[in-house]
Amino acid sequence: MNRRLNKKKIILIICIVLIIALVVTLSVLYQNNVQVRLFLDEYVFRKNITENTLPKISTDNSHSFVFNDHIVCLDKNVLTFYNKSANKVDSIDVEISDPLFATNGKYLCIAEKNGSKIYLISGKNVVWQKDVEGQISNLSLNKNGYVAVSISGTTYTTVCRVYDENGNDLFTNYLSKSYVIDSAISNDNKFLALAETNFSGIAIQSNIKIISIDKALTNSSDTIQYSYSAPIGDFVINIEYSANDDLVCLYDNHIDIVKDNSVSEITSFNNSNILFADINNKLIQIEKRNTGMLSSEFELQIIDISTLERKVYALDKEPKSLEVFGNVIAVNFGTEVLFINNSGWLIKNYTSSQEIQSIILSNNLAGIVFNDKVEILDL
Repeated sequence: MNRRLNKKKIILIICIVLIIALVVTLSVLYQNNVQVRLFLDEYVFRKNITENTLPKISTDNSHSFVFNDHIVCLDKNVLTFYNKSANKVDSIDVEISDPLFATNGKYLCIAEKNGSKIYLISGKNVVWQKDVEGQISNLSLNKNGYVAVSISGTTYTTVCRVYDENGNDLFTNYLSKSYVIDSAISNDNKFLALAETNFSGIAIQSNIKIISIDKALTNSSDTIQYSYSAPIGDFVINIEYSANDDLVCLYDNHIDIVKDNSVSEITSFNNSNILFADINNKLIQIEKRNTGMLSSEFELQIIDISTLERKVYALDKEPKSLEVFGNVIAVNFGTEVLFINNSGWLIKNYTSSQEIQSIILSNNLAGIVFNDKVEILDL
């Protein structure tokens, strides 16, 4: 006996298939076609934001950054906390005027650049404060509140001191010839990584050194877990531990990853025109591609460090700067900023009538900094 065709069911299946095909097509066009993306963002997703439509903080030569979903402004030795509505919620007195700072999770570390004062803050309270001998040149902070402070101006070229979340001085590493360009503490508090550069020779020599914190605490004679020297002339810019505690090292011409005590190159900039590059839990870079004698295209590339999977976001003009924090990427064109997530989707498109000075970021909040104000954008 022949079954009767269920026409309604067939029509429903066809509609579902067509909807899926439409969504996939629009997704591909959205990420790779600028005109399609601009149309959908403006008229469908309503992602466009303009200047003077957001809460704002009036500032006067203050230093600003984002911490714990607050905009924090440092002015005249006072840290002032503002919420998303630009309302003042708290303040802390600190003896700092020109800050170095790092944020990670619930912690903020702030120090006087080329000075001796350093503070660790959690929430809106000072956890500990120190005065170091020498001039603070660099600091880093992991999610557990461990702090590494690089110090110059002593009998050594650089001294690196490590503190735990309670301010206990764990150990000190002395460098007689190299400068610490950057440092990083692993997420499990077991390792301190130093990016060192020696400028005393004919050419630059950059080195990566990983120190076992456990061995340093026991005064072991051999605290070096792993070390390697980059090719002569390669300049290390930044290092960062990934979520699974692999060390990612950004140079001026390539990126390395240190995993299981061995190093491998992820990507090289030698044969491409990379305008900007940065690392968070992914490699973020902007590449310029010449399409003719007087024409160029620009791509934001988001590369997974473990799998090397690449997502591409087409840009319609040349950016002026790039900022990344956590899962948020800010591409600044001067009077326009694209906020994009690590999956390659636009979060917000901000435009202004005047030149933007800088962008400050967290995963949930952005501050658009002008000469006399900070506008607060909820991401």
